[in-house]
Amino acid sequence: MRNIDEIDRKLLNILQDNSRVTIRELSERLHLSTTPIHERIKKLEKNGYIKRYITLLDPKALGKKLTVFISVSLSSHTKEVVDAFEHEVKKLPEVMECYYVSGNWDFLLKVQCNDMEDYHNFVIHKFSVIKNITQFYSSFVMSESKQTYKYEL
Repeated sequence: MRNIDEIDRKLLNILQDNSRVTIRELSERLHLSTTPIHERIKKLEKNGYIKRYITLLDPKALGKKLTVFISVSLSSHTKEVVDAFEHEVKKLPEVMECYYVSGNWDFLLKVQCNDMEDYHNFVIHKFSVIKNITQFYSSFVMSESKQTYKYEL
């Protein structure tokens, strides 16, 4: 971690827990005035430590009760084939995460669906029509034991 000090680390840890915390609250917790806090946040944003501010939703509350990890093999590893696959996957709202990986498979996708029928429709009508997929394997999540987006700083 370049160019960040202990105060920046504390600031990032607080913001990871609650990005809606006010500048005033941050200044009280870190014992600094609001201007340096604001300047530090802007510096952290500019230097790429803070990518964006988001609200995390509960998929189950939205009816997305089925999580599936799909391992995908492509017919070729050319730039064109990989780029085309990534381009098509980005269009699919069910795909929450997509990773180009090494090993027995080429890609690992995290997919959220309402239920098995919804997943079946996703596979038949959206996913399996993507060109250059030679094989895919679905792993269904039975329970989640850990999910975090916080980095220990």
